[in-house]
Amino acid sequence: MATLTRDASKLIGEQLVKKGIVTPDQLKEATEKQRLNGRLLGEVLIEMGFATEQQVIEALADHLGIAFVDVSTYEVDKEVLSLFPEEILRKNQIIPLFKVDKTVTVAMTDPLNIRVIDRLRFLSHYEIDPLFGTKSAIERALDRYLGSAGSLEGVMRGIGLEGSGEAKVSPAPGGIKSVPASPRSLDRKRMQAAGTTGSASDQVTGLIAAAEKVPVVKIVDAIIKAAVDNRASDIHVEPEETSMYLRYRIDGILYDVSPPPKSMELAIISRIKIMANMDIAERRLPQDGRIQTQVGEKEVDLRVSTFPTIHGENVSIRVLDKSAITLTLEQLGFDLGTLSRFDTLLSRPHGIVLVTGPTGCGKTTTLYAALRTVNAVEKNVITLEDPVEYRIPRIRQSQVDVKAGLTFANGLRSILRQDPDIVLIGEIRDLETSEIAIHAALTGHMVFSTLHTNDAPGALTRLIDMGVEPFLTASSVVGVLAQRLVRTLCAKCKEPYEPTPEILKSLGISPGKKTILYRLKGCEECKKTGYRGRTGVYELMETTDVVRDLVLRKASSREIKEQAVKEGMTTLRKAGISKVLEGLTTVEEVLRVTEHDFEE
Repeated sequence: MATLTRDASKLIGEQLVKKGIVTPDQLKEATEKQRLNGRLLGEVLIEMGFATEQQVIEALADHLGIAFVDVSTYEVDKEVLSLFPEEILRKNQIIPLFKVDKTVTVAMTDPLNIRVIDRLRFLSHYEIDPLFGTKSAIERALDRYLGSAGSLEGVMRGIGLEGSGEAKVSPAPGGIKSVPASPRSLDRKRMQAAGTTGSASDQVTGLIAAAEKVPVVKIVDAIIKAAVDNRASDIHVEPEETSMYLRYRIDGILYDVSPPPKSMELAIISRIKIMANMDIAERRLPQDGRIQTQVGEKEVDLRVSTFPTIHGENVSIRVLDKSAITLTLEQLGFDLGTLSRFDTLLSRPHGIVLVTGPTGCGKTTTLYAALRTVNAVEKNVITLEDPVEYRIPRIRQSQVDVKAGLTFANGLRSILRQDPDIVLIGEIRDLETSEIAIHAALTGHMVFSTLHTNDAPGALTRLIDMGVEPFLTASSVVGVLAQRLVRTLCAKCKEPYEPTPEILKSLGISPGKKTILYRLKGCEECKKTGYRGRTGVYELMETTDVVRDLVLRKASSREIKEQAVKEGMTTLRKAGISKVLEGLTTVEEVLRVTEHDFEE
């Protein structure tokens, strides 16, 4: 918004308060932050979550008397779109909508920018009627009609791969801050290769040269950028005999995307390995590496794992967006009752709090949010993780290194000599680690950790199965949180419906009661999937006196669960059903990630 003044920005805040969107206290807080960072007030309000992008733009449009248009509801005239260079449209965030007589109507983020409007008039030989539009909607429309900026398909077209399979050298890519190959790293790899046969050494040298070519750099950067833009948590590069596949995991589900040609497979994998400081000469053994890079304004950590298969090296990349560590427990999907009880557990002076669930269900994110809750100057917080996924200020974080002899068990022993108040162990995997964790809890420390069990009660019986004495389990574990992630319905396109009596019965609702649920539809916002984002469903079990007695008697997890439910525990299935009734997700999604309760 180059020409939108700070005076106008200030008036936006007043407009939002008048409309009841922002409270006076929120406006005051945002104004104070704006003074410190010098940005426009509207941008600060959006960043702090006090108002949406559309609410800010609509308030600005009302104040200036310029109409606002929801770009996502328009079918853009492609003939009109062709009147303007893509570079100008993207640079200035403009989408031409339609033409009437000698006037072209365009949506812009800054319709007061006379210089740009004059430029559009000169290029098209038409009068320009500017309207307000949101940045995100305009960018999505440009991606829809012109192809994603920096998309893999666009990059391959740009370097001449389309159809011919031959790559032409093009200018350096934009959008992602490329990680150059470290000269010291390459020298080391060349030295490693030098001990092999001449042909093997030549092969490695050839791979290094291929990986440094601009077309390969551009494609790898485009793969990473597209993953971040689509909120992917993982990237999979999968070789086959005559082709290769590329898949992104988005909201927990894997999706195929158009892959580069098989002929570039080795160069692409070598480029990724160089970026991750891995040995490109070693293709027979699994390797792990890490890439720190920047995509747009986001700082991103990439955890790279290679695994040899019969058709070549499979590459799996975990995408860690550093903005995730700013999430609070309130933002993770806790209902107020469960959140209050969990906060009470976190404030206990000692004991073990376990977070359970399958891989990829958000356990680490929950633990980091918990650490943010308890982290204070008067607390000494130390973690032992495998690996350290995010950095948190004022917390001493360490990482398991089995080759060097630093395991969870002996690392935890050393941590207890560091005078900690709170200890986070990445995972309790064996009897030795669990016994040390219990010892820490019983000697006045608060311990957070994870365990792989299906529900909260199962964590107690799992510790006993590991070999922990029942009396130690009962006296040390103060609570267990089981969790799952469900995909949330796209707020833009979800549609209401009245469920059948059978569906209501499955949800435990009387069929005679009028109930409105929501189902997925699909739009440009959610890329036709009907879902956008995920939220958590939680099952919190506190270790009460009655539960402790059951543990001491080595009762089954079913008996413990029945007692916990009597004492007010909400099961995962019921927590998921609550999300359905709130209109946040679908019945099918809850059934996909949760199991039947014993009473069903």
